[in-house]
Amino acid sequence: MVRVMTDYHTIPELLEEYMQPHGGAGLWVTVPEFRTYFALSQRLSPAISGFFRRLHHRPFFACPYRVTRIEKLIVTTPQTLMIKRYFITPRPRASENINSPC
Repeated sequence: MVRVMTDYHTIPELLEEYMQPHGGAGLWVTVPEFRTYFALSQRLSPAISGFFRRLHHRPFFACPYRVTRIEKLIVTTPQTLMIKRYFITPRPRASENINSPC
């Protein structure tokens, strides 16, 4: 069953649900893996990848995660495709940044 997402504002909630089983550790994610996990349609790929890119360039306060790295991969099954994978990590909490020199 394909899950229909009518509101793109649910992507942060889905990301939080996706990351919870991993206990706060960093995780490599591709858009197809994310879509498959939630049984989302392929037409949502641009919205999901756009959200991940936004977390890389401008993380926002409401989302507890950020993308710290993006890598391009060449996949050759059944045709040659370039996909991106995103390294998602929890954002540091404000209390953790108090002693930070940055």
